[in-house]
Amino acid sequence: MSVLSRWMAALGLGPRGRAVELLEAEELARWYAGLSPGEQRAVSRKLAPRVRGKRVSRDPATLPAVVTGRLVFEQDGPSGPIPLHHLKVELWDRDIGTPDDFLGEGFTDTSGAFSIRYDPTDAGVGDLPDLEIRFFEPQHVFRPDGSVVETWRRIGSERGPDDHGGLQYDFGAVRLPYWEYDPGTPLARLLVTEEGTPPTAYAPGRALAMLKAVAPIELVKRQHLLEARLGRPPSLAKIQADYPESMTVRLEREAPGSTRTDAFFGERLLNGMFSSVLDRDPEAPEAPEAFRLYVPWNAYEQDGVHCLPDVDVRLRLVDGRLLPVRIILGMREPGATAAGAPVTRRSFTPEDGAGWEAAKRMARVSATLDTELGNHLGQCHFNVEQYAIAAHRNLRRSPLRWLLMPHLREVVLINHAANGFLVGPSGYITRASALTEAGIHTRLVHLLGSYDWKGFAPAPPVCEGHRYARAAGLFWRLVGEHVDAFFAEHGAAVEAWWTEVHRFSEDLVAHAAPAFVCRYLRAKVAGREAPWFVRSERMDLDAKAAQPPPKAVSPVTLTDTPQPGEVDALKQLCRYVIFFATFRHAWANNLQWEDASEVLYACLGLRWGKGGALSGEEDLDVAPPPDQATEMLWISWMLSKTNYGFLLSNEEADVHPRFVDLLRTHAHAFAALGLDVRTVSSRINI
Repeated sequence: MSVLSRWMAALGLGPRGRAVELLEAEELARWYAGLSPGEQRAVSRKLAPRVRGKRVSRDPATLPAVVTGRLVFEQDGPSGPIPLHHLKVELWDRDIGTPDDFLGEGFTDTSGAFSIRYDPTDAGVGDLPDLEIRFFEPQHVFRPDGSVVETWRRIGSERGPDDHGGLQYDFGAVRLPYWEYDPGTPLARLLVTEEGTPPTAYAPGRALAMLKAVAPIELVKRQHLLEARLGRPPSLAKIQADYPESMTVRLEREAPGSTRTDAFFGERLLNGMFSSVLDRDPEAPEAPEAFRLYVPWNAYEQDGVHCLPDVDVRLRLVDGRLLPVRIILGMREPGATAAGAPVTRRSFTPEDGAGWEAAKRMARVSATLDTELGNHLGQCHFNVEQYAIAAHRNLRRSPLRWLLMPHLREVVLINHAANGFLVGPSGYITRASALTEAGIHTRLVHLLGSYDWKGFAPAPPVCEGHRYARAAGLFWRLVGEHVDAFFAEHGAAVEAWWTEVHRFSEDLVAHAAPAFVCRYLRAKVAGREAPWFVRSERMDLDAKAAQPPPKAVSPVTLTDTPQPGEVDALKQLCRYVIFFATFRHAWANNLQWEDASEVLYACLGLRWGKGGALSGEEDLDVAPPPDQATEMLWISWMLSKTNYGFLLSNEEADVHPRFVDLLRTHAHAFAALGLDVRTVSSRINI
């Protein structure tokens, strides 16, 4: 009996069956060939026992034939091929137009080697097997009771010989282009070739969320850009009015001037998208109410069109409110482009009237750009990507995958889009800010060179009204409880598969950016008492200021067996990753429509203009041109309003329900601090 006849019989399509009149053998073959690979596999698995008869359970060691091989990454490491450990490997007999025959399965060991014994007769009577190995990575979901259901997703295959009649076959070293690092950047970025696609995909619901968010404003932006190309650009006022009303526009309509006050400036530095670490003022160490925020933009190449000075903001707490009291700008000459160009320092205080208002506006623009490149793109997107790549390359048998993967699943996709959309040679940040492509690249390398999981904890609030810091502290505590509970349940298994943790740690450190400590911090902080400097959110400057520079990311372990303190170090790393992939990203991203949605209030770059860059808002030569203005509003809306994969919704059921319940029980506490915890996503996908 042919394979097709046996398959038809299994379907009830025997020679006397009425169904054969409805579906001839050739039609059946065409139907099967038209199925997707997943559907073919499902049919094959379901029908194989009926086609072959009941398979007798046998000791694999007694099976007569064996295939061997070794799976390695496409790119070699410093010591040669890098093994792909603990991948599932299945052996199949390929058939044309009929179900393939499953012959056996196994797993690669720590060296990437596999060995699968099989019975050639499982290919069918009179059919010599056409060998093929298929590779699978694990997926998981949680049941409501917290138990795990695992499945396997096919990621590739390798064909062997047709009509193989021997009892042994060695596939040799099979190279898989699997979660490879991009060798063309000092950052840990995923390699995606020009015509290639990443080794993962967005959840289906995200596309609908994107369409729902962007559709109402897409035509608005297109209309503005068309009018500009036709030589009739709309005014900035018209552009602003065509988009949904932003928070600052609404507040100005209700109380003119309210969003330009010193109090509002300080409030948004505390609780807006700009929320950053505030150091004590090093020039006023005796004043605990004195703070400083400093961004050294002159260290980077600029385009000469936009004005982006060094910004040094001094602030004071007055009656529980944070107020700016002095702004020092390190101004280049117009047109200067080189990094480290000569600057003239100009100091402004509230007594300077229009000059003070212009300095505050320049400081807001600086904070907006610093947030986009630092708090948002650098510290969340690219920082989390380096953990995502290392995790996908190494975590398969370890339960650590169940804890981390829900928060790492889509970040490389959105970051790949950002390569050209935001920071490439024609990216929006490159066009709309003073930084050139080279300047942006250097800034990101410096930022990624300053992030480390080791020792991190959110900085404490500076005052009662510091809602961001209080919410961050609460979220950090809850993530800690979640991680502790997970390790109490699965810690023994994590330790049993510590080899994967070791390799995860090795990949992290090997591909991290070099630690970056600027000259000022080397002189004032590293190895010194500096009580004004907030250390809790920064890497250990004493260790990272060494020469030659160490890697920014610290290792978790150096061995295949956990040493004292290393399990706690791993728990700290997990806590750090989850915090930045969820809460920290949500705060920086979701507030963009509130704080970066009025062109004249806070854009990414002010131009020099005819009268210099420090003119009032009425000077439109300083403001962004119409095409960049409409792009700015479109991007702010898109980023803030496109949300899918909420923690509390747990659409993919990949987050442990205990964490969901823990956050839900504290929803009122977060709401009191201005955070709707239902808007926090489980991963970075926008």
